[in-house]
Amino acid sequence: MPYRVLIVDDDVDARELLRIYLHDAGYDTIEAVNGEQAVELATTVSPDIVLMDAMLPRMNGFEAARRIKQECSGEFLPIIMVSALRDQSSKLLGYRVGVDDFLSHPLDRIELGVRVAALLALRERHQALTRRNEELAELQRFRDEMSSTVVHDLKNPLAVILANLGFAIDELRTAGPAVDPDVAQSLVESQDAGRRLLRLLTNLADTTRIEANRLQTVAQPTAIGEILSQIATQRRVMATTREIRIDVRVTAEIEATLDVDLVTRAIENVVDNALRYTPSGGQIALAARRMGDDVEISVANDGPPIPVEARHAIFEKFGQSGRHSGRMNLGLGLYFCRLAAEAHNGTLELRESSEFPTEFVFCLPIALRPRRSLGATEADAVDGMPANRDKH
Repeated sequence: MPYRVLIVDDDVDARELLRIYLHDAGYDTIEAVNGEQAVELATTVSPDIVLMDAMLPRMNGFEAARRIKQECSGEFLPIIMVSALRDQSSKLLGYRVGVDDFLSHPLDRIELGVRVAALLALRERHQALTRRNEELAELQRFRDEMSSTVVHDLKNPLAVILANLGFAIDELRTAGPAVDPDVAQSLVESQDAGRRLLRLLTNLADTTRIEANRLQTVAQPTAIGEILSQIATQRRVMATTREIRIDVRVTAEIEATLDVDLVTRAIENVVDNALRYTPSGGQIALAARRMGDDVEISVANDGPPIPVEARHAIFEKFGQSGRHSGRMNLGLGLYFCRLAAEAHNGTLELRESSEFPTEFVFCLPIALRPRRSLGATEADAVDGMPANRDKH
């Protein structure tokens, strides 16, 4: 289908000349005799390009060009100003209102063809990119919906498994010494693994919500030392089997108002990451200190350092620190932790000290202002995930 060119000029001879040149080049044309008609045709018949005179009755070409660009802001509709005006101020005014190119009288047929073809090619590339962006947005929406559906569907049977494991463990504890200790321990380890899996699923759901700016934080006052102590206690058995020492270094009680569940899971992710990379006989230190209106929560370990050139990548989605250091982060772990910190108007940084080559530091405000993300309730109803996140 031939391209359609809108010719706008009140001079009948000028319109006829353009029509002849354009028809010879294989283009279809439609015509307008003033600026108001040009704006109307540009929005109703959808031309592919506009050739417009500057001096028009009822509405000059500059104002018509501005309105056309405004009305067609969702697409790229090229406008060439065809005029006898040659001064610099007229060209600058044209560019300011959205004109894409200028041609001066008398017209050269070859130059006209080249300018029109170049802008039409640019319009096609713009349309292709727009279509591609729409496809990517649709793919992203589908991915998010599928992730939410999968997370929701997996959490239900996992909750049943955890409930049954809890029941079996309670029954074995009442059975006394007759129970094989290895059997009892295997059930406890299975329960711990199930809880970690449930936490990972919740992190995945929250990551999607944070990316879409619809996570609703639930702020409440809590003692930071209690969070760190609980996390350390839950992991001491695993750490002991690998001869790793976990220390909690909180010299003074610090209370902060934050989303306890979200922050706890973020710290747990970093601690579990430290357990993977701390060598046998090594040490992990959990610490917190007040810094003005903020609290710094650090998780340090004496495992291999992360290369300097890779320290930014580890906080990106599916980022990794490189194979040479033996460290990889192929999941959402540290990316989720960074998002959780940012959801509190805070930060997550990687530092090093003379004692520890690797130290992840959360810097969070002492008082998180409760805020409701737009569309949280409605979006949760759509993706099937409850607004209240599980507490672990």
